[in-house]
Amino acid sequence: MTKNHYSRLRKNSNVLLTCEHASRRIPAKYKNLGLSKEILNGAKDLYDPGSIEVFRILEGKLKSNYLYSNVSRLVVDYNRMIDGANNKKNTFHASVLKTNLLTEIINGEQIVDIPINYFGNNKDFSREEKNRFTEYVSPYLEDGKKILSKINGFEKKYIIMIHSFFPTYNGDVRKVDIGVLYSKSKNISKKIIKNLRKNTNLKIGDNSPWKMTDVDGIFSGLEKEEEIEIIAFDINNKHLKNKKDINKIAILIHKSLIDSL
Repeated sequence: MTKNHYSRLRKNSNVLLTCEHASRRIPAKYKNLGLSKEILNGAKDLYDPGSIEVFRILEGKLKSNYLYSNVSRLVVDYNRMIDGANNKKNTFHASVLKTNLLTEIINGEQIVDIPINYFGNNKDFSREEKNRFTEYVSPYLEDGKKILSKINGFEKKYIIMIHSFFPTYNGDVRKVDIGVLYSKSKNISKKIIKNLRKNTNLKIGDNSPWKMTDVDGIFSGLEKEEEIEIIAFDINNKHLKNKKDINKIAILIHKSLIDSL
């Protein structure tokens, strides 16, 4: 049976590894959101290419707890909260429910609206957003909380998020190779950044190409708990085009985590 997310508890690890935009899967009931194969194949908002491959290598090496989505972010964004903040202007990612997407086809990047009949019978975006959040995102968040509650005997618990981004998005050129994003977790993130820079010539972003606080991520509220630290790795997907490069990036991140945590 196909699940909407997958998880595993390993009580001897204080790391919860997550991947919120792992999948391009659109459940059959949404009929590809009324979008053509050409638009979906060029979409820059469908999922994070290469992220789940890096995630799987890291999970195997770390033997960590894990949690990852199995639904496209065009259906629902597993890393957004209802009525969350949006402090980043150049994004179509800010809400739980996407009403449009950025795609790159023959004539370059284009913003395409998702047909209105794919937002519920009453065309009520707010109601449909809450319905999808309840069906998909809430169980994901609760599963993450449950895993964290069962990890005991550690001074700190780390949520390590794996994401990827396109080198060009809506006209913006992103020159960072690997971004390390954080909010409260400045000290540990600085150690990770230092270790990454020591071991590679790639450009490592310090809360760049955007900041963790640009939007309200799914686990943001958990940082109120003193023992929980959240760090996200956002990888330029130009480095995730083949198995060799994916493995190289995963090993680099793994080493930075082992040396820092």
